[in-house]
Amino acid sequence: MAMEKQAVITETHHRQVTAIGFHPVRREILAGFEDGVIKTFEAEGSKLVHTSWEHQGWITAFLYWTEGKVMFSSSNDGYIVAWASGGGVFDKIRVGSPVYCMALHVRRRQMVCGFNQAIRVFSLDEGGAVQPSAVADKDGSHLIHIKSGSTSTEHTDIVRCIVCHESRVYSAGYDSKLIIYDSSSYPGHRGLSPVFINHKAHEAGISTLVLVKDTENNTWLITGSFDKVVKIWSQDGKLTHRLDGFISTVTDICYVPKNKTLWVAGGSPIASLFDPKSGENVSDFIGTFQESEANEKYHIQLLKYFPELHQVVASTSRRHLIVWKYNPSACITALKCKHAVECLTYTKKVPILIFSGGNDGEVHKWERLQSNHFMYSKEVFPMSEAYSKLAQIKNIKRQAAAKQTLRAIGRPTQNTQHDRTLNQNNVVDKHKSALLQALFVEYLDLLLIASEDGNIYCWGFDDAAVDALKGMKPVGFEHLVKKYAILLNDDSELLINRCDQEIQEKDSVTNRVAGFICKNVLTGHNNCITSMVLVGRDNGYHSTYLLSSGWDRRICIWDLEKASLHDTFRNTSPNNSNDEELACDGIVIDMAYCPKRNEFAYASSDKMVYIRKFSEVGSDMTLCNTLQGHDAEITQVRWNKVTDKWITGSEDGTIRIWSEDGMTCDQILATHGAVLALCIDLKNGSIVAGVQNTIKVYDSQTFKLMQTNIGHSDSVRSIIHIPDRNQYISASWDKTIRIWNAYKQSKKKRLQKLDEKRDENSRHTANNPNYSVDSMYTPC
Repeated sequence: MAMEKQAVITETHHRQVTAIGFHPVRREILAGFEDGVIKTFEAEGSKLVHTSWEHQGWITAFLYWTEGKVMFSSSNDGYIVAWASGGGVFDKIRVGSPVYCMALHVRRRQMVCGFNQAIRVFSLDEGGAVQPSAVADKDGSHLIHIKSGSTSTEHTDIVRCIVCHESRVYSAGYDSKLIIYDSSSYPGHRGLSPVFINHKAHEAGISTLVLVKDTENNTWLITGSFDKVVKIWSQDGKLTHRLDGFISTVTDICYVPKNKTLWVAGGSPIASLFDPKSGENVSDFIGTFQESEANEKYHIQLLKYFPELHQVVASTSRRHLIVWKYNPSACITALKCKHAVECLTYTKKVPILIFSGGNDGEVHKWERLQSNHFMYSKEVFPMSEAYSKLAQIKNIKRQAAAKQTLRAIGRPTQNTQHDRTLNQNNVVDKHKSALLQALFVEYLDLLLIASEDGNIYCWGFDDAAVDALKGMKPVGFEHLVKKYAILLNDDSELLINRCDQEIQEKDSVTNRVAGFICKNVLTGHNNCITSMVLVGRDNGYHSTYLLSSGWDRRICIWDLEKASLHDTFRNTSPNNSNDEELACDGIVIDMAYCPKRNEFAYASSDKMVYIRKFSEVGSDMTLCNTLQGHDAEITQVRWNKVTDKWITGSEDGTIRIWSEDGMTCDQILATHGAVLALCIDLKNGSIVAGVQNTIKVYDSQTFKLMQTNIGHSDSVRSIIHIPDRNQYISASWDKTIRIWNAYKQSKKKRLQKLDEKRDENSRHTANNPNYSVDSMYTPC
């Protein structure tokens, strides 16, 4: 949901662009130049359509009058030209003085023009719009009634900007004044009455003025000046934000309501993007200018937003025109990292936290700020702490093994010199291994990070800090609650019983501000760990188990509540001639769990997916089925709990949808590229696939391609869905994390799918009372 570059018009004119406009009927972009030339270009194709030479001086402004279907152009040659819908000159009005800006007062059918030290208000004649120019010259009538206009002379220099809104007219000029006029239409009053004058709104002349009104009915005035400052004012002229740091004069400002951003041209080759509500610079979090524009040397001068086509058009110092267009499938936010990103996970509790890991071995925590939906705070977890924890665990194991050896040979276990030698040899490799998988366990508030060094690092909230925060109550707090209990409502949180209070405190956000520490390291694999799945207590077990596997082809069963290795998979089949701990012939690439059938599937490099029953005992994980059909390495496997299907993706450029028991392949989707990441939409069951550097969304019923998200410049490695925000989050090797709007099914499709699910629920209730249609909205 961002503005993306659509076109660059390089061959415009040999003189500088001084004004930009848009003809909504003809759907053309107008560019006015220093020598009075006006050129029109196709808004979609950027092709030159027409060139005119009606003016003799700088083109200063364009204005379209909807009721009269007329386009006006003004110049410092003292003329206003009215252009007909066909493109020819309809009327040419001589005003006698250079016109520097124009605005329409729709409520009173007036044109307000800015001159040197004056503002003039002219009535518009809609009837005159049907008269040809020759008749207008003959009887003296024009579209604009020049002779009956009123003048206001509060300004002392050129009036460069005028904006009309409801009954107010706002003006600013090179005299640094910001003036608010009232244009009430009481009898006998035709002009403007100043109601507010700021004589020193800026330290230098004001070059641009826009009025912004967002979807929440917030209204602001934004001014830019030669003093390199942008100021945001309330509707009645009170200063709310000051934006500085621009390298040159602020030449133009425009507001894009689609993503609620303010674009500012201030001497840079890229526009600075701001949130007008908070006044914060959000440029680093929006992907519009994160590519090649930063390397260009020609700065942006003029900016105009055209709501008819959701386009922003800018002129540059090189006389180019650049066109950006709103793309609803573009990313909302782009978070920049220093290294390629491999894995993502998130917490479902409020505040929602996003965790990422990459090939630099660092774990990043991202949290969206409250001020706007673009900006995210970033925290980097110190991996030195994790490696220190790993060193402690290795040291304890070595000491235990050494003591056991000494006991076996009959020597005393109190060998201080031997222990000192072990500590000296315990050197942790400072090379940071890539982090390949991430998983957050909500029940335990535990972040699991699988690394290529064969370890699983367990990060959790600092328990000591949590306890300290929970204990921070004022002295005599409980006494005050008891004393003034009569003043509290019956449902007051202060009057809940102690048991409920303890539960509430446990689930509160107190621990979310306590910080993460590395609590443990699970060591058991001897090579890269590529997959992890969780089997929790809600699946009928007495503890929380984690399955992990990777390049060593072993499947480990971890008891997370005890933080220990519970068991490993063992193939007890009589036909097995290999090591009984090997789960397949190739390395394990991905893994998924099906809670409905209590089965887990893992994809292997041998082009097969194995489906086994889950058991706490490694030797009881019986093989249920295998999924065969892909022609290349299978990279992803997922269980779609909305449709009760297995989903697999492969480097052969296909996605296969399998039946619940894995016996048949129901559908094959051609993705036209290797599938490197896979995600299931938790609301509608859509298949979200990372196909090389593109994200493609397929409907779970029709299997049609419904949405394509383009923005990454390298392979997409991980995708997650946050249903509470209706967003997809993707991580890529291009060193960015991008946030997209999720695919929304039509209401008719959603109701149809819900009815089908209810019918299926009624069929399963007799055999499985725990199965419910409501579970389709809860992620695995």
